Amino acid sequence: MDEISILNELKGLILIKNGIRTVTPADCKRISIEISRTLNKNVSETTIKRLFGFAEVKHNFSKFTITTLSEYVSGENIESGGTGKNIIPASWIDVKKKVLKITDFALKGIKNRSGMPYEMTISRKFAEYDFDDFFQSEHSFTAFVAQPGYGKTILLSHLAESFARNNTSIYRDSALLFLQAYSFFNVENPTFNFEDLLKAVLNIPKRDSLMTYIEENHKKTKGKLVIVLDSFSELPLKKESMKQLFESIINFICAIEHISSIKLVISMRSATWSWFYDLFRHSAYLKAKWFPGNYFNINEPSNVPPLTEKEIDLIISKIDGLNSKEINPNLKAQLKYPFHIQLYHQLKEEDPSFNYSTNITFHELASRFIQENIYSSNYYTEKILFLKKIIQLTDYGRNGTSIQKDSLIGELSTFKNAYTELLSDGIIMEEKRYEDFHPREFVLFIHPHIFEYFLFVELLEKFNLQVDEKFFSYIQTEYENVNLRFQLLQWAVRFVIRIGDFKVLNCIFDFPFGHSEHNYLTLFIAENLKYRSKYSSDTLSLLKANKIHERIIEDMKHFDFVDSSYKETIEVAIDISDSNEHTLLYQSLLTIMDVVSLNQKKIHKRMMILNRISCSSWELSPHEILQLIYLKITNNPTDLNDLMEDVESLQYPFGEDKKPLTTKQGITYFLNILLNMFYGSDERNIELLEKIIKAHPEEFSKRSVFSILMINFLTLQLSRFRPGPKTDKLERILVLIHENKERFRVSQKAEAIFKMTQAFQLRNKGKNVLAGEKCQECIVFFKENNLNLNCILIYDLMIDIYTDLENLAKLNEYKYERLCFMEEHNISKNIFSISKEPIGIKHS
Repeated sequence: MDEISILNELKGLILIKNGIRTVTPADCKRISIEISRTLNKNVSETTIKRLFGFAEVKHNFSKFTITTLSEYVSGENIESGGTGKNIIPASWIDVKKKVLKITDFALKGIKNRSGMPYEMTISRKFAEYDFDDFFQSEHSFTAFVAQPGYGKTILLSHLAESFARNNTSIYRDSALLFLQAYSFFNVENPTFNFEDLLKAVLNIPKRDSLMTYIEENHKKTKGKLVIVLDSFSELPLKKESMKQLFESIINFICAIEHISSIKLVISMRSATWSWFYDLFRHSAYLKAKWFPGNYFNINEPSNVPPLTEKEIDLIISKIDGLNSKEINPNLKAQLKYPFHIQLYHQLKEEDPSFNYSTNITFHELASRFIQENIYSSNYYTEKILFLKKIIQLTDYGRNGTSIQKDSLIGELSTFKNAYTELLSDGIIMEEKRYEDFHPREFVLFIHPHIFEYFLFVELLEKFNLQVDEKFFSYIQTEYENVNLRFQLLQWAVRFVIRIGDFKVLNCIFDFPFGHSEHNYLTLFIAENLKYRSKYSSDTLSLLKANKIHERIIEDMKHFDFVDSSYKETIEVAIDISDSNEHTLLYQSLLTIMDVVSLNQKKIHKRMMILNRISCSSWELSPHEILQLIYLKITNNPTDLNDLMEDVESLQYPFGEDKKPLTTKQGITYFLNILLNMFYGSDERNIELLEKIIKAHPEEFSKRSVFSILMINFLTLQLSRFRPGPKTDKLERILVLIHENKERFRVSQKAEAIFKMTQAFQLRNKGKNVLAGEKCQECIVFFKENNLNLNCILIYDLMIDIYTDLENLAKLNEYKYERLCFMEEHNISKNIFSISKEPIGIKHS
């Protein structure tokens, strides 16, 4: 054996023995001391530095140095083939102790390098079940294969810990050796013998057979040796060197073909596994020795499934103690990849209150993923150019998100290293498809959001980095029927907010989106503004200069209290409010929702908040109205005052000058409608609604969201107290509006009122059975959306319906259900006049 080969092998083994991943000059002194302590022989620190290239080599290493180093790492002279002193384990117990020490060291390294506190990570049950099946099978090796970011190393570390803790008869006498590929393999000399290196690690003489040693022990103790090999992705090897490395592993697998007591577990990225698998794919024997696991997906390839919802809930609870219901479902879907959970943990460390409802978290995770895996990686310029080329070849996303590999021939030769790393790092993947029975290779982004990001960057460059009305119009028209449209709009909104170009946001409010999309984008804008205010002190001044709050408030006049985005937008806007008037408007909107919920605690808390805000600029004080309603729902006496007299005489500010409706006016109308429900009469509410419609002819002529909502309110009131031709006509108009949502923007609040109207109208027409079914539909919807006031009214209607039907069983069922509902929500029994107790029906 030549000296260079001996020295290369010794360097690798010394690093393994000392648990060193990347050697430094400081490590050389520690290695020198360790050799002296172990063998009572001296190899100087300078000699060790010469060995690892930290000092000039003026002459060859002495025979003594090579012999001493070989004894230190393996207990024998490597060059002489075992003529030196042997330090071999006396028994299998000694081997197990040695293995445990190496594995513990490897696990400590994993815990120290974990991207988030290790105690916040979890074991994967599927892996434990797969490992159990493999351990008891006749298979020789298995592999945990997945794209980067699936937590394979953490998975294996928990598996190793579980193995060590398991005292069942199956595992008790076995040993698990956890090795890191980056320290186990010598970059300079990959053509080694895998078995010899294992024997060196275990202090088994080189001349002895590892297989024979383990088999003899297995006959005595039933103990097996499990070898776990991880971190192939961290090996700085070229594909040819990697091939030699893989061939040595395959040779080892062949050597243990009949040895059931040695098991090999490998962890690899999907791209790395494809290279490894290509070396034995045509061997039926080796494929038979491979245990693929229960979740193998040949298309990716992968056998590590994403995190389940329960697993995500468990990790999130460890990170910030949040209940799973508090996490946005879209965010949960994103966190099914462990790497994203690591990024999420970073965000939570920077901002403990980081928990947004829109895709803002999604975009922040994607942005950080791209920053860490592309912009901060090797060949990042070439990678970006290559990814841009993919975007262009998809015709900017119009032709899908994948392209034929043949169309990248030029780039593959120019950006060979960048392409290889993009595959290895799980940014892109190759996929085989069959077209007319001919296999074709395609290249595509693994994660759709990475494609969306680079598509947005390409479009941005196309518009010379200017996001304006033309840019938004381009996305709207060019991607009209493509799912990418809405994602691109969000990337654009995020971009303009990050650069502080707030004036552009006005374009978003004016675009003809669908109603739900419009509400969501408004919330997305608000949450991005709030997030920006955490790290940019100029956010509030920019909000004021560009009158963003005025624009958001104007956008609130559709009063869609049922849409969760609507309420959440208000709550976020309060956090970044820049004036007393804006805060009062937002709080007044929340007041309406609190009253409809009939939640005494919420209403009282809102009263305390309104009490601290001046209402002097308002003709009617929201605080005073809320106080009166609170007194009513808590059964407290109310003295007559000027406001109560206004309720009786319908003296309200109705905008007699026919000016366009403002959000402030709309809030006043809503508060008066609610106040009249508690203190006035239903007839007066009809008059009130008719006055509102008369006061804003322009609003109602263009069928705005607000006007459709008011027409729904009026029709509901008429169906309850003035059924007849006018009510039927209005109902027919509403049917046409609600059935043409592409033409009309109909709020979810209007939908809720329309459902009630249909129930009352069915009863008016004598269709009580159908009316009862519609009431059931209403109750489910109202309970889901905390519309408790509406729920009480529907319960009243159901009681009337089953009274008419003389169905005593159903009547008492719904009287009792109504009673329980009111008790559950602490709603006063005296709010409405209907009898609350179950009764019997007197038959003639």
